[in-house]
Amino acid sequence: MQWTIAIYAFALLSLTCAIVYFAVQSRRGRGDSRKPEKEFDFCPSIGFARQDGWQSVALLLDNKTDVIVWTEEIEMVLTDLVATRQASDPSVREVLKIRQHVRPHDLLPISLVETIYQAAGRPQRNYSCVLSSIVRYRVGEKWFEEPMRSYRLKMMGLKVANIRRENKVSYPFEPWDKPKDLHTANIGSK
Repeated sequence: MQWTIAIYAFALLSLTCAIVYFAVQSRRGRGDSRKPEKEFDFCPSIGFARQDGWQSVALLLDNKTDVIVWTEEIEMVLTDLVATRQASDPSVREVLKIRQHVRPHDLLPISLVETIYQAAGRPQRNYSCVLSSIVRYRVGEKWFEEPMRSYRLKMMGLKVANIRRENKVSYPFEPWDKPKDLHTANIGSK
């Protein structure tokens, strides 16, 4: 009789734990309530792309939708820059104009290495920084800004020595005015 009560108690405790576990998991699965839900699946991210025979830090424009996405630009800011023997003064902020369509179900890599190198003042030795960036793009007539995760980079000229994701946002970007020359960003109905 005591074993039966113990088995029932254990089963009841296990069931309660399972219900609590699934409740917590479903709450986590809802995502960040502060981030607005997008009605399409365009996923820009920072990653690696193989270009010119070596891996480079790249903006990966992953269009998982059935529509064409116009990508206008990526704005990058370098913080915590540690560099010596630079060929010019570091601007620490650069805007790379992309101005390209990303076709439906396509992935377009855009190398960021040269732009990072320019923003760092073209260092002749090793350098490190935290890269914060925001991508601006258009779907139909709606414009969007998507902040990217921040990354700590260690570079040797145009080569990446190490990359590590940062847990906090390193730079607060200002709101953006839409481009003045909207006719160049026109998306055709192809």
